Amino acid sequence: MSKVRHIAANDSLPGEPVSLWLATTPETDFSALADDLSVDVAIIGGGIAGITTALLLKQAGAKVAVIEAGRIVESVTGNTTAKVTSQHGLIYDYLIKQFGMDGAQIYADSQQAALEKISSLVAENGVDCDFTRTDAYVYTESEDELEHITADVEAATKLGLPASYEETTPLPFEIKGAIRFTNQARFHPRKYLLALVEKMVGDDCRIFEETRALEIEEKERICHVNTDKGKVRAGHVVIATHFPFYDPAMYFARMHPKRSYVLGCRLKNKAPEGMFITAESPFRSFRSNPAEDGGEIWMVGGENHKTGQGGDTREYYKNLERYAHERFEVESIEYRWSTQDNVTVDRVPYIGKASPRSERLFVATGFGGWGMTNSAVSALILSDLIMGRANDWSTLYDPNRFKPLTSAKDLIVENADVAKHFVTDRFKIPEEAEAGGIIDGEGHIVDVDGEKVATCKLEDGVTYSVSAVCTHMGCIVSWNKAERSWDCPCHGSRFNYDGKVIQGPANKDLKQM
Repeated sequence: MSKVRHIAANDSLPGEPVSLWLATTPETDFSALADDLSVDVAIIGGGIAGITTALLLKQAGAKVAVIEAGRIVESVTGNTTAKVTSQHGLIYDYLIKQFGMDGAQIYADSQQAALEKISSLVAENGVDCDFTRTDAYVYTESEDELEHITADVEAATKLGLPASYEETTPLPFEIKGAIRFTNQARFHPRKYLLALVEKMVGDDCRIFEETRALEIEEKERICHVNTDKGKVRAGHVVIATHFPFYDPAMYFARMHPKRSYVLGCRLKNKAPEGMFITAESPFRSFRSNPAEDGGEIWMVGGENHKTGQGGDTREYYKNLERYAHERFEVESIEYRWSTQDNVTVDRVPYIGKASPRSERLFVATGFGGWGMTNSAVSALILSDLIMGRANDWSTLYDPNRFKPLTSAKDLIVENADVAKHFVTDRFKIPEEAEAGGIIDGEGHIVDVDGEKVATCKLEDGVTYSVSAVCTHMGCIVSWNKAERSWDCPCHGSRFNYDGKVIQGPANKDLKQM
């Protein structure tokens, strides 16, 4: 992962451009892979899914190597809102209808078990990570959404979840109705994971940063992971890179990426107790976390859109800023950040063997915005499968499932959207005739001798020009003005202003022009 260079725009956005989690923890400094290596399990991706899986495998006696393209716990996990909950929006009525009671029960049980697994890891290891039990709410201000909320209360109750219907919440404004899950949790994800890393490293278990995996070769008894620093041979490989860079089962056609935005605010009064999301659009998300000085940071999030299809992304921060001041007594805005999630066509993550032909290659992806518990579910399932133990949850999460009633329509819609961008973006008239016409802070696709070139000029006057063709599958990238990045509208790859990969599935930089 390459960090985005942040330069203040003339019409500056609120807050420091960094997440609360990254701003309040030290950077890691693990060395890159220097020589070829052999291990029992290679885990590609150093976020919460990869680190938790590595720890459980080490506890089971495996020799593990975690390979991270940038620095661990900095990318998606470093920009989450970190809600540890089995309440994943209004999902349980949907799951019963589409997967039956048995499938919905597995989802409910596994998510609750994941919450308790995180709680036990905190307690057993004495982790100081602001872990706090609290309630989680999905609320609505619209009469039209009440039937969906009541249906999910009924479904969640049938599944034994701690759900109830509420007419009020601790929020400082009126609502029409809400579903409440009791005894859920929130925490500081980097404090939690950096503590687990200390338990994981050692005894032939290692982490390699600044080491980008490029290819995987699946052999009969071993896998070869080719990186930009050397080769890792492993009996099993786990791809935990958020969006799989190696894709033997067409995950690119079965998920779509979305971005959302967060402001970290100081309130004049004590923050409402609980975690909150809306049932309707525009999506809103709230929770608090202790600040380093003893106060509180109140997170106001939302403004979802498909990656690379957001228009002027500064407007999302501005919308949240206006909303925060309208609804809460905001004293100051300390931080701003954005994050990315992948949503599967049937809303259930893909956790298990990477393809029907894979015996040694596993994947964990498509968490749909609920990565904290889904990462623990992934670790529990994958550690069992790799160690040869049975796991009763694995069938539901099997990446090679296909549910015609739930998948077909969304599969067609999402891939039609990808095809539209793949074709039409190539024939768009460039927004600027030449790179010299671009003003400070702007980025455009320009035409240079018939070739699409992504050109941007930062506020310090320096211009950068790279190929506009995404190195994943050839879509044309678009400029993300708020984050100073080039984002792919097809599968969510993101590149820094200078073309360096920020986020996969692409694992090659944009070509310098």
